[in-house]
Amino acid sequence: MSSNLPTAIFDLGGVYFTDGTDRAINFISDKYSLNKEIVTEIFHGEIGLLYRENKITIDEFWDTAKKKWQVKESTENLALIWHDGYVPIDGVKKIVMRLKVEGVEILYLSGSTKERVKYLEEKYSFLQYFDDGVFTFSVGVRKPASLPYECILEKANNPPQNCIYVDNSLKYLAPAIDFGMKTILYEKPDDLLKTFRKMGYDFL
Repeated sequence: MSSNLPTAIFDLGGVYFTDGTDRAINFISDKYSLNKEIVTEIFHGEIGLLYRENKITIDEFWDTAKKKWQVKESTENLALIWHDGYVPIDGVKKIVMRLKVEGVEILYLSGSTKERVKYLEEKYSFLQYFDDGVFTFSVGVRKPASLPYECILEKANNPPQNCIYVDNSLKYLAPAIDFGMKTILYEKPDDLLKTFRKMGYDFL
């Protein structure tokens, strides 16, 4: 039944996991009485981009953050705040596990940092539910650049028109559409389940 179904490709942060970056921004802003915009700038600005693309180290990232925020805190504690913001979304995890059981090819395409991946894998062992995938730090450029999408399609056993990419950002869905993939804008598990069923995954 599942052999003819499209490859399912999932973003991780904000889809399989909660949006840990937003949670970290709110927590750090409150904990250290910082303006939320200043905290957001570090995570989503140039320094955050360089870190996610593996062009600077975790220490360089957090040293810049601490200097900007004028916060005296260990890199380990700050990194833990960020990493702990990512928690598996139970409804999505169940979908992924069910797809896996039915033999559907399941891939990930994620902008996670290598330290976060290591932490989350040790804590949740989530990679066992995926056949393969691409972390953008391994290709040196983040979504929505085309290279990560090219790399994930090289790993897929299906052509682009028989792949479905799930992300919580329209910006990151756009390149998938350009490559010919079907896409789903993730909002909540129940809606994702209904959409997958409409697309032929009637065993879910």
